[in-house]
Amino acid sequence: MKQLKSNRGFSLVEMIIVIAILALTVSILAPQLLKYIEKAKVSSDTQLCDTLHSAITYALMDPEVLTANDYSKKWIEEFTATSNGFGGPMDIKLYPGAYGGQWLNCKFVETVTEIAGYNPWTTPLTEQKFQSTPEDGYFLMPCAVVSETGNGFAVYLAHSDRTGHKQGENFNDTYEELENSKVIYVK
Repeated sequence: MKQLKSNRGFSLVEMIIVIAILALTVSILAPQLLKYIEKAKVSSDTQLCDTLHSAITYALMDPEVLTANDYSKKWIEEFTATSNGFGGPMDIKLYPGAYGGQWLNCKFVETVTEIAGYNPWTTPLTEQKFQSTPEDGYFLMPCAVVSETGNGFAVYLAHSDRTGHKQGENFNDTYEELENSKVIYVK
């Protein structure tokens, strides 16, 4: 006589135990995974700020920009001014709508656009590829602040949080205070 093999499979209790173990593992790992994802986004945004900083630095030293007979001279004045004229730090907006007309039609902006790969003053904020989570109700906005001596500047993202905790802030202080803020920046 042939003996039939018993092919019962898993019992309901065994399946419930496996599902419970999987659910517990996911609940423990998911928050850590989300933190790593946000930190990767912050790292990407820091690299984009560095690209903007490098593009602006190059444009400020480019002989063609320095000798251009257009609004490039105004940009150079902006990036070397020690005050905004009202006693506050020189804060330069690097996003659409901040400048227009002749400010955008000059060798300085052309050079920044060529090196950065896009024009921060005309490209909509939603298309600038910044990825980290901004302060609630805001967009990430690239800006620059000039040092009090006028010999340096930093690019930062307003409403960002470099710690990856998704609690962005709007930096509104001096170049020297950037390190005490939570915003993403590159000096």
